[in-house]
Amino acid sequence: MKNKSFVLLGLALGGCHFLSSLLVVPLTLRIGEFLTAGQAKGMLMGALHFLTKILYFPILSLALYPRHWFPGPWITIPILANSLLWGMLLAGVGIGLRRFRV
Repeated sequence: MKNKSFVLLGLALGGCHFLSSLLVVPLTLRIGEFLTAGQAKGMLMGALHFLTKILYFPILSLALYPRHWFPGPWITIPILANSLLWGMLLAGVGIGLRRFRV
């Protein structure tokens, strides 16, 4: 039962990470198109670039895969692997903290 809850929590967190990883780039492009130049745009774009670096760490941002194996829309495979890694890591931390409190 404990392993099942760990896996389900990891998949749920990984799924949320995957969706946010796929949506952060179009969101950044849209905001860059619609906002005029100014301090608010600079701060928002900086925050979105930082969020992109966090979401794509470690597999994508450190280029831990051969890019020519995943051309075009196939890039979603390394994004999915990265998201599952994040999901399992966050599930482990969450369950570990819950056990530590008890």
